Parts: sequence; C-alpha cells; structure tokens
Amino acid sequence: MEDAEVSEFQHQIHGHGGILGAGEGKVLLKQLIEREHKFYKESVNHPLVKSFLADYHGTVKLKSEIIERAARDATFPVDLSGIETRSADTYICLENLVHGFENPCIADIKMGKQMYDLDATPEKRATMEAKMKGRTIVHIGFSISGIRRAGEPRFDRHELHKLSLKTIITEGLVPFFEPAESAVSAEYRRFIIEQFIAEIVSYRDVIRKSETRMFSSSLLLVYDVSRDKYKKYLAGDKSVCAVGRPQSSTGNNKAYPLLNMRAIDFGHGHWLPGEGPDEQYLFGLDNFIRILREILNGEY
Repeated sequence: MEDAEVSEFQHQIHGHGGILGAGEGKVLLKQLIEREHKFYKESVNHPLVKSFLADYHGTVKLKSEIIERAARDATFPVDLSGIETRSADTYICLENLVHGFENPCIADIKMGKQMYDLDATPEKRATMEAKMKGRTIVHIGFSISGIRRAGEPRFDRHELHKLSLKTIITEGLVPFFEPAESAVSAEYRRFIIEQFIAEIVSYRDVIRKSETRMFSSSLLLVYDVSRDKYKKYLAGDKSVCAVGRPQSSTGNNKAYPLLNMRAIDFGHGHWLPGEGPDEQYLFGLDNFIRILREILNGEY
C-alpha cells in the first residue's frame, strides 16, 4: 500500500483512535487485535450475521514511518492502552461505512449489558462493573458512545456517559435526528427513523438465532443530510438507495445509500456454537427498538 493512500480517518467519533483511511476513502485500516481479526475471518461461516457487519478485506502491514506520521497528525486522540494482543504494524482492512455520504450524521451505540470478556479476571470484571454503574447500559442494555452531526463537532463523550434514562433520548437520540428535519424535511426524518428501525429489527431477528457474544461492541448508525440525494431516491434514481449493504452481498452495485446500520468493534467478539443467543445483547436491541419507535411516534 502506497504512503499517499493512507491518511487519518476523519469520521471517528469514539474509541481508541488511530483508525486510518485508504483506497480512495473506501477502506478503513484498524490496528489488528487478534480476537477481532478471528471474529471477522470466521464471520464467513455465519452469512446472516455477516450481512450486518462491515466487509472484511484482509490485513496489511504498514511501514513504521506511516504509523508515526498518522499518530503525529491525528486530530482524534490516540489511546491504545488496555488493548490486548494488538499488532504494532498490522492492520485489518474494513469497509468504510461512511464512504459516499455527503454530510453524514453518525452515532455509535454501545450495545449489551456486559462490557467485559469471558476471560476477564475478577479485578477486570469489578473495574468494568464499577465503570458502568449508573450508566444507561445497566438498565436498558445500551448507551451512546459517540455522536457527530453533519458539520458539527463531536458530542462530548464525558457528557454522553452522564446521560440518564430520559436524557439519553431527549439530549442524545432526538438531537441526533434533528438535522434530517431541519436541513431536509420532517418526512425525511420519519423515513430515516423508520429505516433504522426496520434494519435493527432484521438484525435482532438474526441475532436471536445466532450463537455469538459481542461484548463491548456497538451499532454504527449513519445517515446523510442531503436534500438532493433524497429527491433522487424519491424519483427512482438508481444511483441512490435507501440502506447500504456490504459489497460482498451486492456485487458491483454502485448506488450510494441514504443510511447505514452495521455492528462494529469485535475486540471481545466470539462465535460460540452450542451456547445459544446472547440474551443481554438482545435486551439492549429490544430496548433500542422500543425507544426509536417512541421517538417516531412523537412521544419525545
């Protein structure tokens, strides 16, 4: 991979930083974590779940000078402490879920009640439980880790962590959807929320039949604030589609989506045949769907 192809990914809103963009913006480079790498490689055996993940394109080794330059120029803080078995120079290559969006609004929704892994020590479990105490994730199985609205700075992550069962809706999710109405139309806002609900319901139904654990993973929600793009979609223009799909499942479809919803971040992900579905994860999905429906119905 040529040096000029690699640069900082400009749309990161949560995490440890250090994510890079490549391939004319179509690919993300994320420092390899063995467990996450294994999860993506084995996802080929679970095609229904895989259809809700970013496409995996293998791995690449980067020269130390590229990595050092990226860290020096980073605008998102890089903090790789606490990440086990990460590689110093090897990156996994993933589909960039924001590629093709003109003015993206992005939300990172941390999903599931359990944030520590199966092999976590008692000390690690106690630390994570204390860290999560008082956060919405304990009560409804999800929290907001990051939000960025089109053309605006990221929401302060420390303030997001303080959100209550009420304010996660009124100061988190409701504001996330506001640009759809203010910059496009009320109809578009409704359309976007309806599409997200439909996607997450489909994803939940797949997870109910899957035997996987995705501790501390997220759902990434992206929608475009574009009046022209929505008009094209309504007019039947084939260059625009409603929801993005992995290229592996759509072939050479060149249509640009109005929104994307995928599961991300599998540093603590496992495929566990025989263990049944993850009820704590499903608990979070059910509550997230319920609250999105309440927002759609004007209850907030």
